[in-house]
Amino acid sequence: MLVIFLSISVLLLGCSGEKTTNESGAVDSGDENGGDTLMVALGTNPKIIGYPAEVTNNGPLPFLDPVLQALLHFDEKGNMVSWLAESWETDAEAKTITFKLHDGVKFHDGTDFNAEAVKWNIEKYIENKRTEVENISSMDVIDENTIQLNLTEWNSSSLQAIGYFVRYISPTAFEEHDKDWAYANPIGTGPFVLDKWDINVSVSYKKNPDYWEENEPKLEAIKMLIIEDAQTASSALKAGEVDVIQASNIDIAKELIDSEEFDVVLHKNGIGAVGVGLIPDSRSEGSPFADVKVRQALAYAVDENMLAENFGKGYYVTTNQWGSPDAYTYNPDVKGYPYNPEKAKQLLAEAGYPNGFKTKLFSSQSTKDVFTAVQSYLAEVGIDAELVMADEAKIQSLYFDTWEGGIMGHFHSVQPDLGLYMYRHLDPDGAFYAKGIIHPEDVLQLLKQNQQAPNDEVKTQTSHELQKLVYDKYAAVGKPLYIPMGIFIKQKYVKDDGFGLTHASFWTPDNVWLDK
Repeated sequence: MLVIFLSISVLLLGCSGEKTTNESGAVDSGDENGGDTLMVALGTNPKIIGYPAEVTNNGPLPFLDPVLQALLHFDEKGNMVSWLAESWETDAEAKTITFKLHDGVKFHDGTDFNAEAVKWNIEKYIENKRTEVENISSMDVIDENTIQLNLTEWNSSSLQAIGYFVRYISPTAFEEHDKDWAYANPIGTGPFVLDKWDINVSVSYKKNPDYWEENEPKLEAIKMLIIEDAQTASSALKAGEVDVIQASNIDIAKELIDSEEFDVVLHKNGIGAVGVGLIPDSRSEGSPFADVKVRQALAYAVDENMLAENFGKGYYVTTNQWGSPDAYTYNPDVKGYPYNPEKAKQLLAEAGYPNGFKTKLFSSQSTKDVFTAVQSYLAEVGIDAELVMADEAKIQSLYFDTWEGGIMGHFHSVQPDLGLYMYRHLDPDGAFYAKGIIHPEDVLQLLKQNQQAPNDEVKTQTSHELQKLVYDKYAAVGKPLYIPMGIFIKQKYVKDDGFGLTHASFWTPDNVWLDK
């Protein structure tokens, strides 16, 4: 059975042991919370819940949402909207972003959330060399609730990177203890406070009585269970032991959906989702994929629609470029590479491979079934791809290297801001896959224009031009296949939880209530 890909990297594993920790760091007994308690089951096992500067992928974010907040968050269309920041102003000419904070917000320890706290937290991200904040040259605290960020260069992606991906903790609590203590003790501004963390089992939260938003939260408590096995999570939902699950297995999810006993939310907008594709190594010496015609042949050889139908059962969205068809960056003029094995053979012959060639196709266990089908498609056009099975650690290492002139899975965040997310791959010093792909100069120049776009119109125009260049002209990152939808299944009495509506890893613990 095929597991949905939820993160570009392997989800962080929790520490071993049976202890539980509460916000004081003491060992707890693990008693159940009383009152209106929401029970959520997720397959992610977080390692850090209280020091967000070292949380480097989206997997643990749902565990942070009840306690740690950001200045901004996404709405359902991918726009930035207010959270801890009441308002903000950007000035492309001056290269500044100025945030005005909500007044009267307190951390869980009673200290003030203010401009100095924002500055302190961003400095922690800078210390950890986080890419979200690398464009900040300096910060000016204007007054108690106003901070100005001075950028090294104007980058239209910086608002999203800083506004959403930086979460805030109490500087006082951190400095009274240390970083190791902070890992397990989230002292934020959220609607809930940590009750206990039963490592490898669950994280429990109780209502924050001093929460800054009026009449929220609506629940007394939340308990987030760590259930990595999809069948176990399904059984818990059917037994009424949990209220919400994120389904990680298509077959099990379909069984629950077809029962019509539960409410279902499909995450369709692509924000925070991970696309799956095939990316060839075009940089290793002697690689056939150094030739654009061979990369295009690879793309024509594989039928993404059939793969999505057979393995996704209606819950995979196909695409021929970076992102969801609903994204503002989606260019309908991109021709892409619809399945055409005869065209693939023609291109291979033109490139000097009339009889095909041998290569390697790297796969982890989670992609074995899909990539076995891909292997068959490639064989039909003469590309003899040896399926090389590797553990997740090996696959991760390939992200930062070349892959022996072969092919591997392209797992990429398909959020629509190409200047931020595509750049991580296409930049020669990019964080993912950069050592194994080409970096055309016209693409790099257009990425820079996209980042420096002074308004949304220019941002959209340059995004559409990038899609044409990267895919139709160069096939630089290979063949897009599909975007697995996040599938959230919940009891019918769960209301306003926010799962699956905005960012794939974001929900609304402050709004959720139980209509029992």
